[in-house]
Amino acid sequence: MENLLDRIKKIEALISGASTEGEKNAAVTAKERILKKYPELEIHRNPVEYRLSTNSEWNKKLLLAICRKYGVKPYRYHRQKYTTVMVNVNEEFLTKVLWKEYQEYSELLNGLVEEITNDLISKIHTHEDEAIINGNLES
Repeated sequence: MENLLDRIKKIEALISGASTEGEKNAAVTAKERILKKYPELEIHRNPVEYRLSTNSEWNKKLLLAICRKYGVKPYRYHRQKYTTVMVNVNEEFLTKVLWKEYQEYSELLNGLVEEITNDLISKIHTHEDEAIINGNLES
């Protein structure tokens, strides 16, 4: 399954980077053949509603982008937290494709945010450890 997902990612890269309409059509056809050959990757076969939670606005945007990439229509019920995403997909697609890709990109995104934050903070002021104050302060 790992190899299959890598092949799909490469085909998607070909689709997005195609310089001619013929290249793009060939890549789209290749992707369709793979999805027909492996029906467990079919998004809407026996769909179940899933509630996915993210820990930040950035991660939610990432999850929404991945959902839309695969044609999944994310939604949210009234009064649900902003970081909640609802989807209707089959379990195999969710676990083997959608959530797995989200976790990979999320790890990359969090690493980049941390790197940018540390760089910005070092430009503002040199890093010093927090001072620990004893809880027994006298008045």
